[in-house]
Amino acid sequence: MTALRIISLIDRFVSGADTSIASANEIEAALDDAFPDDDYLQQTVEILTMYRPEGGEYLFDANAVDTRLRETRSYLLKLIV
Repeated sequence: MTALRIISLIDRFVSGADTSIASANEIEAALDDAFPDDDYLQQTVEILTMYRPEGGEYLFDANAVDTRLRETRSYLLKLIV
């Protein structure tokens, strides 16, 4: 999957259109497949694996993931420019 397609998935999440676990899992898998050796993006993958919309102990809630995905989006844009 291309960086632009991943950005599209991220945009869907951060817009609030789809903040489901399935959406986070799709972004997680896409990042992991496309960028297995990028430490920053692998940290994002780890955060996404611990996502639950409502949060919880040792979990990331929707706000925390939204913040990280916005940062990840900017990071990906720098990679493709």
